[in-house]
This record gives sequence, structure tokens and C-alpha cells, in this order.
Amino acid sequence: MLLSVFQTLMAGYSRLLPGSASDTALHLLTTPRVSRGPLSFRTSEPDLTVSLGERAQLAIWQGGDEAALFVHGWSGRATQMLPFIDAVNGNRYTRYALILPGHGEQADGPAHVGDFIAAIRLALDFIGGPVSVALGHSMGAGALAHVAAQESRIERLVLIAGPAEFRGMVNNFASFLHLGERARLQLLQKMAARVGIGFDALNIARLGKQIRGPVLLIHDTGDREIPFAEGLRLQQAIPEATLHQTQGLGHRKVLRDAAVIDTVKAFSDSPLPSQAPLKALA
Repeated sequence: MLLSVFQTLMAGYSRLLPGSASDTALHLLTTPRVSRGPLSFRTSEPDLTVSLGERAQLAIWQGGDEAALFVHGWSGRATQMLPFIDAVNGNRYTRYALILPGHGEQADGPAHVGDFIAAIRLALDFIGGPVSVALGHSMGAGALAHVAAQESRIERLVLIAGPAEFRGMVNNFASFLHLGERARLQLLQKMAARVGIGFDALNIARLGKQIRGPVLLIHDTGDREIPFAEGLRLQQAIPEATLHQTQGLGHRKVLRDAAVIDTVKAFSDSPLPSQAPLKALA
């Protein structure tokens, strides 16, 4: 009831004062809705946590020589990655989980996909060598894919409920708020200016052909936040992508599903392409 009233008010507001309404929408779209307080990884507390830049952090579980990186989504928490962190072989991998700007123990201001991308690059610089497998959820998946398309330090990707493009995410949010057309267009312009990266450069479907190495896509057919069609677009765009579809899990329960966790474990347990044994010549 309250949501429908708010949407009705935003619809009228955006038609009378599109500039102000788009400012309100931008504020909502760049303010993470996160439960604050200490991050608890329960029985799997990291060995150490380091700061990356001014606002990001990196939790580290010491282990093997290879690196595995985990990136949570918008309005998510690094603790959501724990099932996958636990599933990945600690004897093989040292595991790293990003705590992204705006998503830490205390509110520290707005955040957007540009902040996610910058934090991922800082994490890669900290790790130093190649990352054997990187897993991201939602906006974290999209930011990871953007970085992987630009450079070769990420050897394999797991993209869970990831977007095919970010313009669509903003348009979907505008539709959710029932914004009028002028307010919607202004929101797109203001978001692009805030992020500092044009929407064309954030079109993962267009960049997909530049992503090298195996990619595991996981997407639920009933995802209401990032529709399943986005996963299909990514499958078509990324040369070595495999799509694992689920049903009835939506956008977040997919992170806790035993079959999904097992699928990610099997993917991370497989050898890198460079490590795979050569087939014997006939």
C-alpha cells in the first residue's frame, strides 16, 4: 500500500518537476540500503582485512597459491559470499572478499557502479598476480565483467544474476518509480555524469566478446530485479559462457541454494585452461 502511494506521488512529482524528481531518484539509486553493524562471517572469519583506497576493504582468507575474488552486489554485504568462500578449496586458493564503498559496517556516503569498478581494480592491484576465479552477484557481477573485458588478470568468471547493460538497470528503476519521460532521461544523464563512465562503455553484452576464458552464468528464470533475459543476452555475447538456470530462487535466494553452491564449487575445482592436460595425438 505504502509503495503504491509513493509511486503515485513520484509519478506526479516527476511530471511537475522533472529535474527535482530525477535528483530524488538519483539519490535513491546511489544510496545503498544495507543493515549496518559488524560484519560477521560466523565460523569463517577472515585472517585479516585491509583497506583499499578510502572506502573499500578486502577480507582475506589465507590459503593456496591461486587467488579467488568475491564481489557482492548492490545493497548486499560481503557476508552473502560466505557459502561460496567456504565452498572454494582453501588448499588451492587464497580467498578475497570485497567490502564495497557504501556497504561497510557504517554508512559512508553514496556509491555507484563506478565505485564498484574502481574497488575491483584496487583489489586486483593488491592481489598482484592473476585471479584464477572471480565471482560476482548482481551489480558486482556486472562490474566484474566490465573489468574482465578490459584486461586479462581475471582468468575465469562466475556471474550470478548479472546485468547485460547498466542503462537497462536505470531504466528499470525509473519505471519502478513511475517517473515521467523527461525525469527518466534526466536521471540517465545524471547517473552517467555521476559514474563518469558512459552507458555504452558499461554495456556488458557489447563488451562480452572481449571476455576471454570460461564464464559460468547463473540466473533464475523468475528474477524480478535483473530479468532472466539479461542472462540469455550474456550467454550469447560471451564466447566461452555457460548458463546455469534456476527456478523459484529469485535474485537473492540463489546465493544460498545448495545446487548453485555445488555448481560453483565444481567450476572452481576444475583446472585452468593452461593447466588442463593436453589430449594425446591420434
